[in-house]
Amino acid sequence: MDIGPDDTQDIADRFKLKKAAVRQSIRSHKGLSIYRDNILVLPKSDDARDWLGLDLRRVSRVGNRLSTSQIVGYVSITASANPKIGDTSDRERLVQNREVLGFQELLKQIVTLLEIERDSDRHKPDDEIRLETLLDGVSAADLVQEVLALEEEGADIGEAVARVRGFSERLDLVRRSLKKRFVYYSRLATVGTIAEMLVHEIRNRTTSIARFLRFVGAEVSAGSNKELTRQITAAEGAVASLERLADTFAPLASRSFKRGRRDAVVEQSFARCLTLLEPEIARQNIDVSAGARGETRAAMDPGELDVVLLNLLQNAVYWLSRVKDGRKLSLSVRKGSQRARISVHDSGPGIKSSDRERVFLPGVTRKPGGIGMGLTVAAELIADHGGRLSLVEPPKLGGASFEFDVPLKS
Repeated sequence: MDIGPDDTQDIADRFKLKKAAVRQSIRSHKGLSIYRDNILVLPKSDDARDWLGLDLRRVSRVGNRLSTSQIVGYVSITASANPKIGDTSDRERLVQNREVLGFQELLKQIVTLLEIERDSDRHKPDDEIRLETLLDGVSAADLVQEVLALEEEGADIGEAVARVRGFSERLDLVRRSLKKRFVYYSRLATVGTIAEMLVHEIRNRTTSIARFLRFVGAEVSAGSNKELTRQITAAEGAVASLERLADTFAPLASRSFKRGRRDAVVEQSFARCLTLLEPEIARQNIDVSAGARGETRAAMDPGELDVVLLNLLQNAVYWLSRVKDGRKLSLSVRKGSQRARISVHDSGPGIKSSDRERVFLPGVTRKPGGIGMGLTVAAELIADHGGRLSLVEPPKLGGASFEFDVPLKS
């Protein structure tokens, strides 16, 4: 078991005990005990509690291995079945022989299995901590209170050292996670700089192209060449689409970007994002249902909303390309009193059960060449607006289903 303040509090709450009583009980019974024919063989004293050498073994891999103070258990044997397993005259350890060495190795393997199970239940380092909880539980004030509580209970220095070591491990985990995030966010900063350049270039080019199209349109007599007129109209529509795209993302590419200056119309964001992905949607023969009518005005910048939707839609289109037929994509929005809930469903292969708790964490991706930041950024954008991006179980169309909520414009 883990013996931090949160862990002992969980045990205290579950069994309706005082936390101090839980810690006292762990101290009194910590380690592995051996009973032979129902008589205690080891340990006979506190000094002999680590007769198996777990604390020394832990030094080589702190964080993964269990110490004596984290185990409460016993082993029951009989003298008749184990005649060569005996304790020394000082009753501090077992007599070392081949049978005892094998016995100890067997017990260490059992402890290893416990460590594996414990490790699978814990947060993995580096990439499995959500940004909003990254710094939870690493306050020095909490550590001071925990050590003071141990002092009041008469705990030995070893337990205080164990708490400090655990605190140090959490700090190291946070440090590695922050380092990894800085790498990803530095990439995003680079992308922001590139976006700023692209918006600038798009506007320069569309201005020139639009001027040329107006000139050509003026020179061509109405109806004199229907095909040319049609192509000019299509080109003007493409230029207008590029200009709208630049207008949408320009604030995000600006260093002076501030939230709250613009509102987003959810249905328009649907249309813009689907238009951007239209060639791939057509190529993959995806049946799109955007069941959204009217005007749902969200108190969120349209560029931010588009970033979230594009991430979800690009993922959906990519994974739909991995199924042979029945490719369906559905978008919907439901208004509440103060917030709107937006859903994106697809009929792709879905998300593996082992990935469902990890998909929003940085660095987690199944896409070849992906960096695993799309859903992380999307989730953090929604969290910044008081909402949550989450998986929906069971999925509506059998593939992946995501939902998030955004505030409505008052």
